[in-house]
Amino acid sequence: MMRSDEELFRAGDRDSLQELFARHKDDVYRTARRILRNDADALDATQAAFLNALQALPTLKEAAKFPGWLRRIAVNVALGMRRSRGSRLAYEESVRAAEVESAMSAEDFQVLKRAVAELPEEYRLPIVLHHAEGFSYDEIARMLEWPRGTVGTNIHRGLERLRTALAGSFADSDRILIALLEGSRPPAVPPSGPDTALACGPVHLA
Repeated sequence: MMRSDEELFRAGDRDSLQELFARHKDDVYRTARRILRNDADALDATQAAFLNALQALPTLKEAAKFPGWLRRIAVNVALGMRRSRGSRLAYEESVRAAEVESAMSAEDFQVLKRAVAELPEEYRLPIVLHHAEGFSYDEIARMLEWPRGTVGTNIHRGLERLRTALAGSFADSDRILIALLEGSRPPAVPPSGPDTALACGPVHLA
């Protein structure tokens, strides 16, 4: 009889974790492929997502949340790889961030960054995917396996939370919020090379 995700997670031994990750590798690959639109990059992102998840596994307390948790890691890894592709995009982001910071005092800028950092990921992630990466609500819904309505609701609620947290501190808050979100994404994953490329075969747990 096949064990459930929760049983595998609770067991926690090498073979159980290997089976758990193998069970979800296709979903992770499809998620990365939708973002990167390249088979080789999607394979690299899948491997990187598994390695990141393995390191972070002790922080996951509820086994039932494993599939969504793993998918969010895959999204963040794939976004990092996508951003690492082009220096022009990185330059444009740095210019945007500089413009935002110059439009307000250093103290206000830190307040804004802190508010964004404290936003729950279920709100921040779809905002970044839509406003910063240009994905449609339908594309985000497929990536995260959420109903389309949930995507729109979480984007709306996330921006409302930021507006409330900032309490009217900035006159043009929406423009500044989006610009900051575009310039404050997670660090990019280093591009694969001869010495750093991850194997494209099964993930082996130490």
